[in-house]
Amino acid sequence: MLDELAQGDEGASAKRKGKRPQKLRSRIARSALAYQSHTLQRRHVSFATETAPAPATALPAVSELTKHEHRIQRFQRMIHLPRSELDLELAWRTYEQVSRYQLPTPTVMSFLEKYISAAELRYESKVSEESNHELAALAENALAILRDLEFTIAPASRFDQWRLCLLARALALRGEFAGATNALVDAGRIELPFLFRTGIVAAYDMILTSLVRYEGNSRAMEFIGDNWETISRYMRYKVFGPGTASFKRVVEFLKTTATRIAAEITEPLLFLEKEGWDKKRREDVGCFFIQALSNTNFSTEGCEVYALMQRLGLNVHRRFQFMLIRSLARRPATMSAAIEMYKSTLHTQNDLLYERLGLYLYARDGDTAAFESCYNKIRELGTPIPEDTSSLIHGYGMASDVERAEEVFEELFAYGADGKRANNPGIQHYAAVINAHARKEDINQERITFWLADLAKADKVPNEFVFTIVLNAFAAAGDLDSTMGVLKEMRKAGIKPNAVTYTIVITLLAHRKDPLGAEAVFKRALKEGIVPDNRMIVALMNAHVEGGSWKGVIRAYDYLMTARVTALSLEVYNTLMKAYVLIGAPFNVVYGFFKQLERSKAKPDAYTYALLVQSACDAGFMSIAADIYYDLKEGKRPDWNVDVNVFILTILMAGFLQRGDKVRALGVYREITELGITPTPITLRTILQTYGHEMSKESMEIAEQFVKSLVDVPKEERTWKKPKYDSLTALHHLYGPVLSGWSRMKSPEDTERVLQELQSAGAEPSLGNLTTLLDVYRRTFNIDAVHEIWPDIQALGLKMTSRDWMTPGDGPPETTRGIKGNVLCVPLSIYLDALSAAGQHSEIAKVWKDLRSRGFSFDSHNWNHLAVAMVRAGDAERAFEVVERVIIPYQELSITFRQSRDSNPSSPLLSDVEEQPDDDEKPPSVPALRGFKRHAVATISGTQTKDMGDFDEDAHRNDPAYHLHILHQISPSWAAWKAHRATLTVLLSTVINLSQGRLIRPIGETIEYQDKDEPSKAQEVLRRIYEKYPKTVELVLKHNDQEKQRLLSDEYNELYNVT
Repeated sequence: MLDELAQGDEGASAKRKGKRPQKLRSRIARSALAYQSHTLQRRHVSFATETAPAPATALPAVSELTKHEHRIQRFQRMIHLPRSELDLELAWRTYEQVSRYQLPTPTVMSFLEKYISAAELRYESKVSEESNHELAALAENALAILRDLEFTIAPASRFDQWRLCLLARALALRGEFAGATNALVDAGRIELPFLFRTGIVAAYDMILTSLVRYEGNSRAMEFIGDNWETISRYMRYKVFGPGTASFKRVVEFLKTTATRIAAEITEPLLFLEKEGWDKKRREDVGCFFIQALSNTNFSTEGCEVYALMQRLGLNVHRRFQFMLIRSLARRPATMSAAIEMYKSTLHTQNDLLYERLGLYLYARDGDTAAFESCYNKIRELGTPIPEDTSSLIHGYGMASDVERAEEVFEELFAYGADGKRANNPGIQHYAAVINAHARKEDINQERITFWLADLAKADKVPNEFVFTIVLNAFAAAGDLDSTMGVLKEMRKAGIKPNAVTYTIVITLLAHRKDPLGAEAVFKRALKEGIVPDNRMIVALMNAHVEGGSWKGVIRAYDYLMTARVTALSLEVYNTLMKAYVLIGAPFNVVYGFFKQLERSKAKPDAYTYALLVQSACDAGFMSIAADIYYDLKEGKRPDWNVDVNVFILTILMAGFLQRGDKVRALGVYREITELGITPTPITLRTILQTYGHEMSKESMEIAEQFVKSLVDVPKEERTWKKPKYDSLTALHHLYGPVLSGWSRMKSPEDTERVLQELQSAGAEPSLGNLTTLLDVYRRTFNIDAVHEIWPDIQALGLKMTSRDWMTPGDGPPETTRGIKGNVLCVPLSIYLDALSAAGQHSEIAKVWKDLRSRGFSFDSHNWNHLAVAMVRAGDAERAFEVVERVIIPYQELSITFRQSRDSNPSSPLLSDVEEQPDDDEKPPSVPALRGFKRHAVATISGTQTKDMGDFDEDAHRNDPAYHLHILHQISPSWAAWKAHRATLTVLLSTVINLSQGRLIRPIGETIEYQDKDEPSKAQEVLRRIYEKYPKTVELVLKHNDQEKQRLLSDEYNELYNVT
């Protein structure tokens, strides 16, 4: 760009009148400061920007330079540094050192450009009074240079326009917006080709950013409206050809900033009724609101603006209506609203664009009759374009009619005599037919491979869109291995994964409750230069929610608040609300969060209400849960985009079943069938669990008949489908409760039989299934069967927790053990109990050591079982030591430990937090709670927070994550880390036996002997226990008092062998 400036102002240097006297410069200095060519690279850079340093031959060796020349060379190198690497303080000191020399104007302006850009970047996400003062000081430095340059630049030249743009940016940096605007107006008056207005566009972007900083979004939106003609002209301007990249880039930055500002306005009505704006201006701004909200996934809010404009008599151009309809159609939850708006849109009888939109809309909805009608109409009006034919194929795929999708493809693009397909099918057509296969529950990999090969045969290379479809298909099926395989194929094809690709993988890992794996994938994306968007960060946040990594949830949320990648969407609030539900927050906390969400821009949807119903059910407030449902059903809720769905009804039914209210649960199930809603495998599992809990042979036979009636239906006729992203199939959800029921009834034969039926139906046993089988062997004291199945369980646990998360070739594979490393906690407790009951005490130490060496973690249940196992092994002191040294300290930390919170994190990754020296003293993370556990924890956390003075303070009203920050430190961990009642009972029995002179003998010991010193030895062991483990003894004695109150005297003596 500087070359262009030099060509256009060859005589400008002759007219310059410097304020400082002319000084002689060496030839070396002239060479060092020769004009350089600059192109735009980063945000806010107008004319000069970050380019590669000049060739080494352009400058002599440093050792040959004088002191002054060395400073000049260092100054020039700074101009070429990326703005993120520029040290502002050092840069200014260097400038002061070289400013005494007569520097060429382009060089000074290039430095100033870089200096202002670096200042903008440094303080982009820092908003405070202190940072504003620092920014103002940097702006004053820039203004000082600009005052000197004013007398050296020819008026109305390109350099003058550049100077005015830099002046506007410097003034905006310190909040002087009137002066900044005037400077831009003056710059705009200079008659230059449009492409030379790059600096003006960048300056407008900077003014908007600074307005948000100093005066807020509303003032920035007002500025957009006041200057709509100019700003909208730049945002709409399209240029093509060489030399236009810089202009296009700054235009995109301006669009992004303006869109974000509009999307974050909570009261657009103020602008639609603004005095001083004529009707046309208010219509333009209203349409821009619709465009911004549609582009940022706030389509429901866009509908509200549309309704407001209609009420106020403001015209909405059909282009923006269509834009809004397409945005609504992207989400299944708002598809019905999209169709309703489409039908109400004015159109003529032969309206091609209207029919084309209908085809797009109904194809996404899978409404075969509707999209076929639109397609036939398009054919009557003219020749369908590629977008139309691809939508037609896509529609059949969405309607689950794979065969018809393939037929239509073959009809449109049949092979000719030359062996090539007719009509030249495009990538989008192949993507549509591949997507049809990808949507099937049982993915036919052979057909997908066939179509990929056909694509290659047509001399077309699969693009990222095609690979993303295949990737999403395997991820939705919960097939992690195939998902990772597709990523490898993408790399082989030379296609780099993008933010959407990584979001799919992170979403899959979230459903597998693997936050560490999700963070590893997120880090890989950053290393590859991917810029995370809102959805990618929310997916990471959800991975922490599902994995019970509460600190990770809060950090990701705080990063979103700080970075403001875009306006906080409903998905962010729903994810945070799910964290509250899964952590077992009291209902009043969840309801308070819900009311706060209602007041925000992100309006609640069906998922939000499902979470609210779940919280009410967990708290036992079934009447409130039912009232919420009926309010939604009867339309008493104003949220027009909320539809009653199977998830809300399943939660409600499960709530009644868990409390033994089968009558009302049956009523809910009838409601599901009457509304024509298809039950999901989760709904059916909820019903089957009720039969399993009844512990009767008749109930189990009914449950098996129910499963048989569902499974015996041909696959193509089954109405139930596997939940998306679930590693378990629908069959696992159906057979699981039956397996658990027979296991609790101590029937290994029936458990094995049902497991065999599951395998015959086409599903491999899951970790949960094998754990159920292990449990029934434990209950029936079949230690040989326990030993036989344990290696299979351990191998599956290793498979689930050890993955190569796309780490670079020079690094070792990363594993997901840690939070995810607790997958073997439940089977380990069962295994420990079985081993100790069988007297195989040495095996316990081996398996514990083995799992620890492999990186698995142990939970409170494991340590409690270990304590009991120590007593059964005859080692009473070690049992008390486990409670004293492990369980009680973690319980105390869980109650008293308060972590600090970084409310302004530089990264959303928990792994980026600098570990403190005492991190090993922090209580372990506890997984997300399910079912009745949430009810118990909600009661505990409600009691814990009742007396906390700052828990409900108004000061935290605008911080939705505040209560989660408190609860994750006091609620779930407090409930989990404690000595269990069964453990205390065993320890109490130990104390009583020792006090009566009986040593604790290992289970399984067959040697009988008399020891006359046994009473004294027992007393000595008891003395050491009282001396070394006082806190545990205190718990045991307290439990003793409770037992004496609970039991009659004879019952107590018999239970604890008191003589």
